[in-house]
Amino acid sequence: MAEAPLSDDSLGKFFEERPPLANDYGTTFRSLFVAGGKEEPRVEARVVPVDRRGDGEAITYEIRLEIQGARLGVRTGLPGLHGVDVSDRIGRDVDDRRLQAYIPDHLGFDLTPKQLVKAHQRIPQRMDPELRYNTTIFGDEDRQVFRDTSYPWGAFGRCETNLGPFSGVMVGPRHILTCNHGVDWTPPPGYEADWLTFTPSYYSGDAPFGSTYATHVYWVQKDNNDGFSNGDEGMYDYAVLVLKDRIGESTGWLGTRRYTDAWDTNPNWWHIGYPQDLTSVERPTFQRGITMNGDDDQEDRHQALYHQADVFPGQSGGPMFGFWEGDVGPRAVAVQSWQNTDTNGASGGGDLVDLVIAAQADHP
Repeated sequence: MAEAPLSDDSLGKFFEERPPLANDYGTTFRSLFVAGGKEEPRVEARVVPVDRRGDGEAITYEIRLEIQGARLGVRTGLPGLHGVDVSDRIGRDVDDRRLQAYIPDHLGFDLTPKQLVKAHQRIPQRMDPELRYNTTIFGDEDRQVFRDTSYPWGAFGRCETNLGPFSGVMVGPRHILTCNHGVDWTPPPGYEADWLTFTPSYYSGDAPFGSTYATHVYWVQKDNNDGFSNGDEGMYDYAVLVLKDRIGESTGWLGTRRYTDAWDTNPNWWHIGYPQDLTSVERPTFQRGITMNGDDDQEDRHQALYHQADVFPGQSGGPMFGFWEGDVGPRAVAVQSWQNTDTNGASGGGDLVDLVIAAQADHP
């Protein structure tokens, strides 16, 4: 049997929490796109202190850009995504060290989020059996809202495309893992998909590590973007994207591992995502102690993983992950994909890892 992820009560035996090992001053990224003429717009920047404190003793500053020569009232936008179909690169061997997590020295390491926030519950605690509710929360509500930026909790973030906001996670210095169905596969000419932005540790508009956008997308099979998980789409509902900036060096990142059905009875999976119902896709939630069950009729390479974690739209793309003895940090094995009234479904398997391998090899 493949080595299973560690239980919550044993994490402290194999992982040691620590404060930051270096100061936390660094570089953040923001991109602004404007329309211009033949002459490049001129930019003047001002830094303005704001009468509001950040976390601890941090002072809040407004970075104000004044752009001269921009065309007013003319729309523009982010560039589309170049794409790579990885179906012919599946199953290649790779040094496992390339799939390990990474913890930057300027972040502390906490084994569970400590900055918890009260959720505004929008689902009735007591349901009328005569009514039907648009929810897939089974039993008690187990999700908790948090605002930590320590590792690994700052490596999770919010994606956004033309289709709306959803969830994702850093799996490399400039690589994110998310759901395939969140990618807009109706691109402008010359691209495989339309734009996608990623903001790690996004919290009510705040971006403590900055924000960036994707340049390339890697997939095995494209979703048809019809809003449903049809046919075998639940087996391939993951994508890896390459970001413009190496923002993972600021956040750290999760490792990845190939899911096996030998773990079907293991109750030690975690999930993080941005739900519509609790936080309007504005704040992240976490849940632990999840059991997944891989579809017995599908190969470990690509399969739907059934579970009854509490999920709602917006959490799609958020990873299912665990901790293993001997690793640096946690590893993702699947992403949240779909839900119905009977069960919820994640999507994962060996192909997911092969996407990470290919994206990191092509764009280190």
